[in-house]
Amino acid sequence: MADSTNTTILLVEDEPFLRKGIRLNLEAEGYRVIDYERADEVLQKQNSFSEISLGIFDIMLPGELDGLELCRRIRSRSDFPVIFLTARSALDDKLEAFQAGADDYLTKPFELEELLVRVQARLRNRPVGLVSETIGSYRLDLDSGIATSSTGDVVRFNDREKQILTLLVQNRGRPVHRSDILDHAWSSAESPTNRTVDNYIVKFRKIFEEDPANPRWFITRHGQGYELARP
Repeated sequence: MADSTNTTILLVEDEPFLRKGIRLNLEAEGYRVIDYERADEVLQKQNSFSEISLGIFDIMLPGELDGLELCRRIRSRSDFPVIFLTARSALDDKLEAFQAGADDYLTKPFELEELLVRVQARLRNRPVGLVSETIGSYRLDLDSGIATSSTGDVVRFNDREKQILTLLVQNRGRPVHRSDILDHAWSSAESPTNRTVDNYIVKFRKIFEEDPANPRWFITRHGQGYELARP
């Protein structure tokens, strides 16, 4: 079973009894559940998706937005896995769901036990421990690679940038040598240099630092590497 500690699931389902049943079963497994009846409610009330580990969306929802459009809009801000629940069983419907960004698809009616197994499967490889970190005015979600500032600015990092940031966070308060960063974020088949690492640090400073020329967070430790300073 996946570790449900600090795991938040976003549930969007308009059938009250089904929504309640799913929520209670997920909570019994130790998950935290945020549930909505309508897709537009999610976009109006969820200011950030950094805390969400997984989404469970019905496709046919009341209002102007259905579950597919909700998934498309969220995909521009976060990449947590999404399981669709729907009465639609045609192949074209399933293909449309996956094209919208779905990771899994469960046709109604279904057994709650099967849904729980699918949830566990999607969360099985989720990193445990380092979920989010504060750097300056930003809250960095290490799973999705999205940083959100206190003023609502959003920055999305690619996989290599996430690897470098995660390594620095894991060693926060201690310098990390350039060679260790290279070993962690690049394969042996690639040929990056110390200057390559420097360029990434310059980018991080431009994002996170109030004054990139006088960094408070991404500190150069001469002869030792780079250190992400503690708050």
